[in-house]
Amino acid sequence: MKQFALSALVLVSSAATQQVLAADYGAIPTLRPSYPDQWQPEADDPLSFDVGVRYWYSIGKQDHSVGTYTETMETRSHTGEAYARVNDDSTNSFLEAFGGYGVAHDGTYSTNGGPSLSLPAARLGYVGLDFGWLPLGADKVNFGMITGYQYMNDSPDTGRATFRTGTSVVNVSPGVYELSGGGDSKINNFEIHSAKLGFAGKMDFGNFDLYGEAAAIPYSWVTGTYGALQAQADGTTLAQGSAVAINGHAYGASGKLMVGFRPTENLSIRVGGRASYLTGQYDATWEEVAVSGSTAQRQRYISDNNPFSMLRYGALLEVAGRF
Repeated sequence: MKQFALSALVLVSSAATQQVLAADYGAIPTLRPSYPDQWQPEADDPLSFDVGVRYWYSIGKQDHSVGTYTETMETRSHTGEAYARVNDDSTNSFLEAFGGYGVAHDGTYSTNGGPSLSLPAARLGYVGLDFGWLPLGADKVNFGMITGYQYMNDSPDTGRATFRTGTSVVNVSPGVYELSGGGDSKINNFEIHSAKLGFAGKMDFGNFDLYGEAAAIPYSWVTGTYGALQAQADGTTLAQGSAVAINGHAYGASGKLMVGFRPTENLSIRVGGRASYLTGQYDATWEEVAVSGSTAQRQRYISDNNPFSMLRYGALLEVAGRF
């Protein structure tokens, strides 16, 4: 009898539990699977990438003055350039890295007001990074700020000044000594590190766009070697003992304007131009070697606050793809 009663209690409890679970099961929401079957980017992804090449035909002019020595350099350069840019449409901002190198140059130079001579060679190369943020405006017209850094080597070759590499002397007669030994020379090497800050704007009408920027260059560090500068004539008892090193600062401005159209959705062709101007002062330092008794000694000299200017402007052609 007891076994029958216990069995009946188990059956009744089981039936009641099934009814409760059946009533509450429909209230449990459907769970989302842990991982989707296939990952896909959002249809409205705000990021896009531009990769392109540019051709820059530019004209450069430099004026240098160290003491009584003056020199003017004029160059015409053909430069190939590549760039990559990340665009963020959600914030109307972009980050662009670029670099270029001159492949052909010609021009003239004159020293101390003398005749113009043909440049034997020149070097032009640069790399930079720009950040632009254009939060103001409407859907098709935006403007804001741009900032960036650029390294440039703009070095026209205007000859080489000779200098003595040692401190050797020779006894030419009793008690008379003169400099002897080997010499060397170096080419011009002007390196410019610049920061810029200014305004930028763009208009985008689908198949047609316009971009422009105007920026100040509040600080630029100019360093390198002025290899053409003969600071001291090569004499028998006194001569230049090194190439002239320069180190100084400058300021200026830069600008850029590009007009483009898109023959296809992912291809852009743009034409325009850009320019930059720097002016400032640098210190010029060099060594001189002089006969002192039966030996020769070296001494360092410095000429400070030497004014200079650098201008470069020209036309741009750009072809870029977007993905």
